[in-house]
Amino acid sequence: KSPSRKLLGLTGPYFGQKPPGMTPEVFAPNIIADAPHSVAVFSPEGDEILWVPWSTLKMQTMKQVNGVWQKPQTVSFAVEYDAENPWLSADGSRLYFTSTRPVPAEKSPAKKKFWNENIWVVERKADGWSEPIPLNQHVNALDLHWQISMDDRNHDLYFSASSTEEGGGSDIYRSAFRDGDYANPVKLGDAVNTQGDEDTPFIASDGSYLIFARKPGADKSADLYVSFRNPSGACREAVSLDSHINSDAHEVCPMVTRDGRYFFFISMRSGKPQIYWVDAKIIEDLKPKELK
Repeated sequence: KSPSRKLLGLTGPYFGQKPPGMTPEVFAPNIIADAPHSVAVFSPEGDEILWVPWSTLKMQTMKQVNGVWQKPQTVSFAVEYDAENPWLSADGSRLYFTSTRPVPAEKSPAKKKFWNENIWVVERKADGWSEPIPLNQHVNALDLHWQISMDDRNHDLYFSASSTEEGGGSDIYRSAFRDGDYANPVKLGDAVNTQGDEDTPFIASDGSYLIFARKPGADKSADLYVSFRNPSGACREAVSLDSHINSDAHEVCPMVTRDGRYFFFISMRSGKPQIYWVDAKIIEDLKPKELK
């Protein structure tokens, strides 16, 4: 069947897919057929989905109109340039993403060693999205790459960037949102970052835990880890999501829906990148008893 025929008449939350249990399942394989380079992100109402195919690196959107899911379209700001790693604000009014598009000279960060990505933001308008604006140089000066995430309580931004330390790999940073703008990013501590690579962070909407991918060495696969927050706000030592989630292949790009029901991630376990979903209770089961 052609992709357009597969989409005819789709209704209901998550394209009407049967919700998963405690075993991860491929999400909408006949709809998101192209290998994804970002996990699926949903609007607060669940009536819009955004993702990025690896083949084009151009963000796609699907929307519900009168309850029926429409065909995928490339977002307006990705027609000319790449647009990856979408993140919607809690109210759905702002969309953050990464892109290698040219940055205006007055906002251009210094030359980067590995990647040429910057974080941009667009505002939702009645007829679509505004023109993209880059975040400030405090954030974009870093050699950042891949997934971004935001704490719904305070708008603090989490992302990964190549370490400035020799042999340090990539690490996860937090940029606090204060006085209407983003402050200098701070690298998270040893409970999260190691000499290996840590990337694709997801911060819970209430800030209570951080899920991310860790790749301990060049010849190792990436696995997903979770670091729970103590009441003081400090990150606890990260623990692996073990065999319930992780496989012998790469697992990256975690995301939990805002209603807290489903946990999405990308896995290579089938031999190609695919988006999986599972009941988010799997995260709650890993939480230390004293935090429950």
